[in-house]
Amino acid sequence: MEATGVLAIGESTAAMAYVKARRGLSPRQTYLILLVCMSAVGISLAAWSSGSWITAMVSVESAVVGLALGLLIVRGLTGPATRKALSERLQKHELALTVRLTPEALVYDLTDLIMTAAWPCVTDLYRTPKHWVFLVQSSSMVLPRRFFGTPEAERDFIAQAVSRMTDAARARSPDAVKAIGG
Repeated sequence: MEATGVLAIGESTAAMAYVKARRGLSPRQTYLILLVCMSAVGISLAAWSSGSWITAMVSVESAVVGLALGLLIVRGLTGPATRKALSERLQKHELALTVRLTPEALVYDLTDLIMTAAWPCVTDLYRTPKHWVFLVQSSSMVLPRRFFGTPEAERDFIAQAVSRMTDAARARSPDAVKAIGG
């Protein structure tokens, strides 16, 4: 059984945020901690140096707004910059992807790169809003949900994958088990 489609470079970045959350802190949690620390230290130091808590709060809030604006600008420029860098190397920014389920392994065929993971190495399978993510030891294999023509095709594919996973991996994959009605 296989699922095939086109994967855009950088598309799976959103799915990786979910991977990070499953392994510890998510990027959102990290940003929140950094903003709280920046605000606490910034307000305290600014109040100490200026002698006014109001002035300190306004200056730190302005810095936080500036940081957020900078992050939005960086995020907006990253995609075009990546596509330009790839085109300069004569590489495509969209690649054909086939994810194949065999009795022995999960095969991730991304144009010229083929990764094979024996089923005992697959530790988790979970769903994000737009992807299925196979965690394979310390790596991940991202499968866009749009590759499936129907919800039934998606359910059948996931059922096949879950049936080949170890009991421990199934226990760590409630999204997948729920999707197949188990």
